[in-house]
Amino acid sequence: MPLDYDCLIPCSHAARGIWELLGRLNLTAFEADSRSFEGFVGRPGIAPQLLASLWIYGYSIGVASARALERMMSWEPGLRWLCADQEVNHHTLSDFRMVQKERLDDLFRQVLAVLQGEGLVDLKIVTQDGTKVRARAGKQSLHRRGTIEQQLALASRYMEEMDRRAEEDQAQDQRHIAAQQRTARERLQRAQAALVEVQARQQSVRPDKRADVRVSTSETEASKMKFNDGAYAPGRNVQFSTDAKAGVIVAVHVSTAPTDMAELEPALAQIAENCGRKPDCLLADNGYVSRENVEAMAQECVEFVAPWKDTPSRQAGACATNGIDVNFSPSVFVWDGQARVFVCPAGKVLTHTGVVTSHGQKRDVFSAAREDCAECAFKDRCCGKTGAPRTVRRTIESPAMLAHLERMSRPETKALYKKRSVVAETPHMRIKENWGWRRFSVRGLANSAKEAIWVAIAYNVHVWTRFRRIQQPVAA
Repeated sequence: MPLDYDCLIPCSHAARGIWELLGRLNLTAFEADSRSFEGFVGRPGIAPQLLASLWIYGYSIGVASARALERMMSWEPGLRWLCADQEVNHHTLSDFRMVQKERLDDLFRQVLAVLQGEGLVDLKIVTQDGTKVRARAGKQSLHRRGTIEQQLALASRYMEEMDRRAEEDQAQDQRHIAAQQRTARERLQRAQAALVEVQARQQSVRPDKRADVRVSTSETEASKMKFNDGAYAPGRNVQFSTDAKAGVIVAVHVSTAPTDMAELEPALAQIAENCGRKPDCLLADNGYVSRENVEAMAQECVEFVAPWKDTPSRQAGACATNGIDVNFSPSVFVWDGQARVFVCPAGKVLTHTGVVTSHGQKRDVFSAAREDCAECAFKDRCCGKTGAPRTVRRTIESPAMLAHLERMSRPETKALYKKRSVVAETPHMRIKENWGWRRFSVRGLANSAKEAIWVAIAYNVHVWTRFRRIQQPVAA
């Protein structure tokens, strides 16, 4: 029966905004592999604008499955409006989502250029924040080296058994035999890759921690991470750089690093590549703060705003290792700037005795007199396991680090930092809480990076449509 598709959704519906925005972009790069064009023979192809719109709309309603999108096209109003009741096969959707990353990067930059052109991005203040997203593999796939070696031995014997059956049972269905051989070969390859990965990771940790290293046999590139619910599972670190003016994501990166410390410089380079220049100010939490990052931001002439971790929290681990009571940590010793000496809790003076280099950082060494420590009532708690005279090291800070510490002490900088959580965590809240994207729907680090780009594009389009409705209200 006749149907007016334009009446399926209101004028302010998100599908209309997605279609309008993608209509402004140049999507010819997605047509490079097409072999069917107007005026030539062959089955008509599906326009990249439609396929991209379907995925962006799917992520915005919390659907990350190609099969689910195909099923929903028969009844979901937004999908019906986009497709005009013509279903798109899930294979076509899956293949389009996993196109070359260079094409997805170009799509992300084009969407970003539209938002920049409309004044939603100014790069005056950009926040950096990461979130952990579960990998496709389950936590049951995490195993130690011994278990992986056992699985490898079983997979090898199973592969030999399949090869022997293929030679002996010539009368059986060859397709069935080939399928069994393929399954055995993939099982063997996964076990081999997991063994190589666990050996590599064991070399990067202390010898006493190597026995606890686990690797997923389903996704060797995934790392064991602790999530907010307290569970340990294979996951990946998704980094978002968000412009503070309208909350637009200007860079996205996926890694296997369990911490954020090494993610700052790659994010800055990606921001410059996507937007054409670096931000004026970069806000981040204390998980990104290190002397190396402070130096790097100073060299890039970017104002870096992030709180330096308090000294007691940094010294607690060292005190425990050396057998020193936390009440006698270096932060308890009083620094006398005029005399350039330290005064211990017992009132004794520690004088300068030399300079050492630790972890690439120069430090002044201050030591107490041997007779002062020998007669002190706090010797066992203060001098530690060795019983040697107590020493305290004071880092010789670089000009960039001194400038960073002075900047973070200003009231206006502290007020600026309070805005970080609102800007940086809003994309995570929208994407994980509202859209339900807590687990990757694809396997492998490369494919996960592509899916993260799709999610970031969907979020930016959502920001654009929201501001478009505010600026140009339209009756439903």
